[in-house]
Parts: sequence; structure tokens; C-alpha cells
Amino acid sequence: MILPLKSHIRNPPKILLPQQVVSFNAIRYSLDICQLSHERLIKKLSEQTEKRDIEPIDFPEIFSDVWSIINNAQMFGKIICREFGISKTEPKLSEIVKAFDFRNSNQHLEERISQVLSVDDLPVYGFLSWRKNYLETDEIILSTIYSGTFTNKSTVSMPISNETQIEPDEIIQKIELSNVIREKNKSGKWEFNERKISISKLISDLKSWIDHFDGQINEQLNKINNLGKHTSDLIIQMNVKLI
Repeated sequence: MILPLKSHIRNPPKILLPQQVVSFNAIRYSLDICQLSHERLIKKLSEQTEKRDIEPIDFPEIFSDVWSIINNAQMFGKIICREFGISKTEPKLSEIVKAFDFRNSNQHLEERISQVLSVDDLPVYGFLSWRKNYLETDEIILSTIYSGTFTNKSTVSMPISNETQIEPDEIIQKIELSNVIREKNKSGKWEFNERKISISKLISDLKSWIDHFDGQINEQLNKINNLGKHTSDLIIQMNVKLI
């Protein structure tokens, strides 16, 4: 798991201040949602590689999990920058910072439609590429999918990663989303550029960062005896009979 089951972040002790508890809750949920979305995505991409008959709901299902990871990764990034004083220029935060721009572009999709997507006939939710590595063999299948209908083109060009770095023991590798984001150029003017974010690296970086913070938090809190824990995640149900 990205966030260990026995982490104090998952079950905050009562000694923490209310703001710290809320921050821990936000971190936990953002990471757990990324975890669940990534697991579903890996399963779906593996199945999709083998399928010959594509269902209409298959693509939205894939992009739903991709954007869920991006949205919650940027939430995690903003929380740790604020709560732990991490600079956005920190090199090891680079992929998570990319998620900020991707999320902002997605949140203003209605503007992008008139600004650039319809003009250049670009995919509404981007396009995704990945490769399936058949372990213990030399076979690899490269795949890419395009979100939405293309209207003004007879052919569609979609890049597939040509990186040679191997992700050990992973069947689905090099999951990358390409999308148009708005950013300022050197003269300070806004422009739209195609950018790529690695979902695989995003998950890896989330794990690396939370391991770092979790180790520090455990070191401090484990010195305190008899830590009382807050109650987490309630469900309340009532049986109601209509008369």
C-alpha cells in the first residue's frame, strides 16, 4: 500500500492538534483514493491490452481513474507543501507538481474547449499510453488511447513512450497521460502546450514521500506511551418503516 496500515497518519493520536488531524485525514484519503484508482487502472489496462471488442464505457472508465490519481496527487502535494514546508521547486516533487497544472487545466475544461481543444481538434481528456510487459519473456505490447471524437483529422498522432528504463516486476509499465495545459512563457504570456505526466512515476513518488514523512512521524510519536487514538470512519444506519 502507499500508506501503511499501521501508520499514525491513518489513525491519528489524540495528542495531535485538530488542524493536524484534519491534515492527516486529507493525506490519508488522497493516498487511499490514489491507491484504489491505480489498482483498478492497472487491472483495466491489462485487460484492455488483450481485448478485441471495445465497449463504449471502457475508455471513460480508464480516464476516470487516471484523472482521479492526478486530482488526489495534487491535493497530497499541496498539503505537504503547506504543512511540512516543502518547496514546489523541490526536484523530487517535480512529477507531483506537474499534477497541479494538469488538474487546473481539467478544472477549466469549459474554457479549454473554446480556447484550444476545438481549434486544434485535441482530445478532451487527453490521451494515454502504456505498455504491457510479459514477465519472463521478450514480448511487450504498446498501447495508446484517445479520449473523445476527432472531427477535423483523417489520422491521429499519439506519442508512445520510447524510454528504455524498466520498472521491475510490473506487468503494466510507462503509464503516461498527455494533455494540453495552460502555462506562461518566458515573456509572461499565457500559452497552451502539450505536456506529459507519468502516472507510474506519480504513484512511485507518492509512496516515496509518504514513507519519508511516516518514518519521521512514527519516530516522534512512538516515544509517547499510551497514545489514545481518535475514532475514524463512521457509518450510521437506521431502519425506517414508512406508514
